[in-house]
Amino acid sequence: MTLLSFDHQIFTIINSFSGHWHWLDLLAIIIAKYFIFVIFGAVLGWWISLHKTKSSSSWPIEGKKKWLIFGHLFLAAIFSFLLNQLAALIRFRERPFLQSGTRQLVNPLSEKSFPSDHAAVSFALAVAVFIHNKSLGLFLLLLSILIGLARIYTGVHYPLDILGGAIVGIFTAIAIYFVLRKK
Repeated sequence: MTLLSFDHQIFTIINSFSGHWHWLDLLAIIIAKYFIFVIFGAVLGWWISLHKTKSSSSWPIEGKKKWLIFGHLFLAAIFSFLLNQLAALIRFRERPFLQSGTRQLVNPLSEKSFPSDHAAVSFALAVAVFIHNKSLGLFLLLLSILIGLARIYTGVHYPLDILGGAIVGIFTAIAIYFVLRKK
């Protein structure tokens, strides 16, 4: 059994649950389409809430740290997305719903499946936050996993698409952290 046939088999198992329970389909659609915005909101809210008191004698140091964290978050999201676009040029893969027998619950913007942009960006942000705040980062990692599973369930990605996007996002967040850490 090849890796792609195993990938297709896992996709078929997960996607076969769709269309049976309306409430589960609706939940999967909401997670697949909109939870990326929950992650953006949580990250932005956390960053805004980082301590800053101008009257504090430690403000210059705290202020610099806050902006370095912002740079880490922003660059991790942007570069993970850009690396995904480059990967798609190198290895194009059609979305699973273009095959017969797949239940499609979400209409994506493109026919590109590999790697998943949602997975890349959500994992990049989750890992970037995890480096600075373990509990919120862990929560965002769990949300990222849910997004990936929902995108498989709704018929827009294969499991390897999600894994590929997750690897891009994780690698990007860690690499950018080490580059910015030297500042």
